[in-house]
Amino acid sequence: MKVGKPISKRVPVRLRHKIQKKSAAKQRKERKEAKKNPQWRSRLKKDPGIPNLFPYKDKILAEIEENKRRKEEEAQKRRETAKAQRQGTAVTAESAPAAEDEDEELIVPHTIEEDDEMDVQDNRNPMAALLASAQARASAYTKDDSDDEWPGIDSATTPAPTQPTKKALPKQALADPIKAVSALLDRMQKTTDGIQRLITHYTLPPLVTAGADTTSRFLVEVARKRGRLGKGGVPNLNAAALTVLDDLNQERLVLPAVEKSAAVSAKRGGMKSEVQIVTEMAAPFRIEGLFGDGLAEASEAMAVET
Repeated sequence: MKVGKPISKRVPVRLRHKIQKKSAAKQRKERKEAKKNPQWRSRLKKDPGIPNLFPYKDKILAEIEENKRRKEEEAQKRRETAKAQRQGTAVTAESAPAAEDEDEELIVPHTIEEDDEMDVQDNRNPMAALLASAQARASAYTKDDSDDEWPGIDSATTPAPTQPTKKALPKQALADPIKAVSALLDRMQKTTDGIQRLITHYTLPPLVTAGADTTSRFLVEVARKRGRLGKGGVPNLNAAALTVLDDLNQERLVLPAVEKSAAVSAKRGGMKSEVQIVTEMAAPFRIEGLFGDGLAEASEAMAVET
């Protein structure tokens, strides 16, 4: 096999200068793009430090060094204290509580000897000594001591706190809530501000009470306000009616009582200038009054105090 002649590396000067210019232009372009590329750039800005021309640079540097030295000393003290607690040695006087005199006044006289015995173990394990002292005080604590803490208060006569009970809806309301709400609206139309109270409580737009579908319009607005909507945003009238009845049952919704016909006729037959003095306020309307007059509570609630 015949070896060929080596390729010569001689290049014309014009071509060599052209290659150098192209290479310099490419490197210049890469450096320019690297400055705009955030991939290898740190997000943390470098601290510029204190300028040399600042007149108080020496004082600031001295303060920084002093703060650094103080933090190191505090950290060293904390490490020594933690180490001493782990080993069970005595805690230094600096970390001891300042209220020892107050604790001595609270100690029961017959437990002083027991505390003296515990002081011997303080140099070995202070936490164990404190635990033993607390157990000794707890064993000497009696029920008479707890009664003496609140003089003038008899624990036997103090009523126990009771949890508020939620009243259940009547069975008639659960069976047909829409009918109950319809009866409620009919009775509220006989009062002066019953419908207005319902509109104010549920922040509803004005209702037209002339038509026969007043109950449906009222329940639709309540369902929209309270979010009782089904699929496709269709108002759930049954759930809205239960909401109204529950508010009335829990007394969140306060409505005026309906006046009896006898009381109204007697009031109309009297003189216009006649003034009556009542002993107490009239009872508010209750949900039991929607289901007939057979219940004594309902009749008393709907009566007008005269």
